[in-house]
Amino acid sequence: MNIDLERLTRRELQVAVSVADGLSDREVGERLSITRRTAEWHVEQILAKLGLRSRSQIASRVAQAEALGAPLLAGEPRHNLTPQQTAVIGFNAAVSESNELLTITRSLADNLKESDSELQDRLSSLAEAGYNPVIATGVNYLIALGQVAKLYPNTQFAIVDDSSLSADNKNVTSLVLADHQGSYLVGAIAAQASRTGSIGFIGGVNNPGIRRFQAGYAAGAKAVKPSITVRVKFLTQPPDFTGFGDRQRGNVVASGMYHDGVDVIYAAAGPAGLGVFEAAIEASSLAIGVDVDQYLTSPANLRRCVLTSMLKRVDQAVNKYLKVYLGGSSLPRVMTFDLASGEVGYSMSNPLVFPYVALTEGLKRKIVEGIIRVPERP
Repeated sequence: MNIDLERLTRRELQVAVSVADGLSDREVGERLSITRRTAEWHVEQILAKLGLRSRSQIASRVAQAEALGAPLLAGEPRHNLTPQQTAVIGFNAAVSESNELLTITRSLADNLKESDSELQDRLSSLAEAGYNPVIATGVNYLIALGQVAKLYPNTQFAIVDDSSLSADNKNVTSLVLADHQGSYLVGAIAAQASRTGSIGFIGGVNNPGIRRFQAGYAAGAKAVKPSITVRVKFLTQPPDFTGFGDRQRGNVVASGMYHDGVDVIYAAAGPAGLGVFEAAIEASSLAIGVDVDQYLTSPANLRRCVLTSMLKRVDQAVNKYLKVYLGGSSLPRVMTFDLASGEVGYSMSNPLVFPYVALTEGLKRKIVEGIIRVPERP
């Protein structure tokens, strides 16, 4: 263990590890069954004992310690999150006991309220601790990674859903998922399911990545029903990324859309999509999830409104990237993952979608064969 961390009590170590996992004081309290104020007090004690100034510095110190030795809390699970739910994945085969492919040795959860300098701290903590490669799974890391990649030229980085950084940084690979193709298919499903001729799109943040979802969705809907109306709303404008987590705002915006006659809404809004689902239940209408099969992952009382979900298999994209890395081959500047390779698609868990599958599968084949080119801009 890092000698500085030996000065912490076991409870303080538990809090430090939780902070490094990206948890807020409230979430730390819930994990450790203590009050939020007690969690805040422990964070203050950790900062004072270690001479640190921020939570990001706590995360950096924990990452470095874990990279160089045994887990800080022997016998306790690390509560690592899945790739879809994390902002940074650190992978280092050298410190993995089994050295098996895809051993996740460090992950930091996302915090949508952090500044670019704090995001830089998160990335730097992994690079300084020896993790290689370091993978940022959110475009909110774009500016931070652009700075950090230059400071650590011997570390390989990858970023999901951005193709700009790799052009000027030889140590950055862009992992680009063709989410506009998957969005085209769920747009086709929405148009088939709509009875009012009016469907909606709610994006968490109005940025180029989310507008790509919008473009595919609208194109797929109009391919099935040219006269259909597609209403579009975004929860926040960059650099404010909190729209992805604003469940209440998602509910309010969706409720307004349903009240105005929309009967199917595609929520490309992360956790805020649950607010859209709540509004759909209240309006006896339908919604479409994103990234994972939200019919399976949502609370039981919301599932019946989730007609389908646009699947975006970030974990599979990361797997393929790491296979290339561990295989010793030269890392490409851009790796693309699409319908043909299987990293994007749509879910069929809800039986309500079954009547719309045949037509949608026909469109999918045409996209894979190059007959249909899905637009990436509205």
